[in-house]
Amino acid sequence: MFTKLLAYEIRSRYRADARSFGAFIAVIAVAAGIVAAGLPGISGSTAVLAYALCALTPVACAIAALADYWKTLYGQRGYFTMSLPVSGKVIFWAKNTRIAIECLLALALAVGGILAVASAAAWSDGISLAEYTAGPRSVVAGMPTSTVIIMIVVQVLVSLSWLVQGSAVMSIGAEGRFNHMGFGAPIIGFVLLYIVNQVLSTVGTFFLPLSVTTDGHFSTEIMWTSYLATMGTEGHPNVIGIGSYVLVPLFALAMGLWASRSIEKHTSLR
Repeated sequence: MFTKLLAYEIRSRYRADARSFGAFIAVIAVAAGIVAAGLPGISGSTAVLAYALCALTPVACAIAALADYWKTLYGQRGYFTMSLPVSGKVIFWAKNTRIAIECLLALALAVGGILAVASAAAWSDGISLAEYTAGPRSVVAGMPTSTVIIMIVVQVLVSLSWLVQGSAVMSIGAEGRFNHMGFGAPIIGFVLLYIVNQVLSTVGTFFLPLSVTTDGHFSTEIMWTSYLATMGTEGHPNVIGIGSYVLVPLFALAMGLWASRSIEKHTSLR
């Protein structure tokens, strides 16, 4: 049933996604053409706006996907969703899998858009793409390629974990015991979720034995120890804690299990 529901979820959003992503591709294509033309006073501002559009596209996709999650579970379409002969777990994870697919596609398009505009700008300036991107790449120049790739993948997983948490908060806030609060329950839930994530990030960063050294190698050294050693001096910790990359996804999993139970046992449709 999970596969069937996931296929239905994808079909239900196919046209909306096709329109949005198609418009994005068209805008980036036009922007790349303007940047490549090297028009004085226009190409530069167009490149900046194109980069901003690429950066905001995954965020906009995530917001739209979460809005659709609410509408299809707790809006008028929620009556149809709740009539399906599937468990709350299947509903929750099918919807979140579809959300993840949408956001990953938006991220891929955003990266592609950035590369397209950067290539156009490099061509306009008469230099290679490698030369054009030398500045941003110098930030991670001293790190092993494997470390950079792992950190990017993990950051994407953490971002997807935030989406699972957001969906879970809406489902938990829709329980019958919170019905008198209306949409205020999910809003309060988002505030509490932010606080919990901040606490988890702090604990994971400073106190979990998982970190990255300043030269880009993984370590089991606790950042708090390094931080105390440099306190009161002009030095900096020699490791950066990354334990939050473990705690945040685990918390998202726990929230997902809670939300699945809420959908199945305690949902109250608006």
